[in-house]
Amino acid sequence: MYQLLLSQKLSLRIFRHLLLFLIMILLFAWVAYSRTNGPGGVLQGFAMVFINAIFFFAYAYITVYLLIPKLLLKRKISLFMGSFLLTGLALSLLKFIFSDFMFFQAISPESTTIDNSLSMQALLVNTKDMSFIVALFALVKYARDHYTLELNNRESQRKGLEAELKLIEHQMDPHVIFNNFNNLYSISIYRPEYLKPTVKKLKAILHYLFNESKSEKVLLEKEVEMIKNYVGLEVLRFGDRLKVHFEPEGQMSGLKIAPLILYSFVEHCFVHGAGENPRKSWIRIELKVQDSRLSFVAAHSISSSRDYPSEGKGGSYENSIRRLELEYPNSHRLTIKEKNDIHEVELHVSL
Repeated sequence: MYQLLLSQKLSLRIFRHLLLFLIMILLFAWVAYSRTNGPGGVLQGFAMVFINAIFFFAYAYITVYLLIPKLLLKRKISLFMGSFLLTGLALSLLKFIFSDFMFFQAISPESTTIDNSLSMQALLVNTKDMSFIVALFALVKYARDHYTLELNNRESQRKGLEAELKLIEHQMDPHVIFNNFNNLYSISIYRPEYLKPTVKKLKAILHYLFNESKSEKVLLEKEVEMIKNYVGLEVLRFGDRLKVHFEPEGQMSGLKIAPLILYSFVEHCFVHGAGENPRKSWIRIELKVQDSRLSFVAAHSISSSRDYPSEGKGGSYENSIRRLELEYPNSHRLTIKEKNDIHEVELHVSL
């Protein structure tokens, strides 16, 4: 029942409108039949109601799907009222010609005269009668739209809270902090000459994690700078043992992005991409910006002796996938594939 009443699928929408049309015809046909006497009343009443319903529903559809969104919702009140009245009069005239005259001319030519029935007063009265269907149709549609909007708002708020919670968990995740301090410790022992630049990069990363990433959107330049610092730390840790390619391209000035969405894909590469033998592993990160379109690829080799379980399509960056769905619902395309010893994430998003 929920799907029938609220679903936006084309097939269900068409079925819903046809069902409403049929119900209204049967209802008014029954009323027309109850007021007629003699044989043939049912068929004639149904035919008359069916023809009239076409014009009644045409008035409703034109008003609800054209006049209201194009004029009334844009506060063009006078133009809406004039268009509403002229549309009603035009459809009333057509109704008189096709229904009140041609229909009865076919079934009872001796009793049909158009001169006496067609007048401005008759057209106005008929327009008033058709307005009942318009009002009923508009009431049902906008009540349903309001209910759907409320459901979507509640769902968005729920997902927003979940995303914010997961983002905070990610920011405070001991693994993220421990991994970076472990890098620092390793460098201080084996490559002490790089200790100063390493501390500087780590400081920038932690500042971004605990301060910048609290914003709803951050400058793309800052997100990329944070990724550069993280990649730089990992390059210092692995040295020449691991092949890493990362060269961002394009004009990023002024563009903003949801924080840490790209970072988790990059982190996944280093957590799972190096494997047990970094000398045979590689990581490729591509980031290109053209106009306001971001293209991002994070790929890494898969070790044949990896000691971590398969994490499915989402991997360890499920939060980023959910946040993309929430914050870029109709403006991103994400592809995750794993084959031929290569794990690759490809993201296209309009900023």
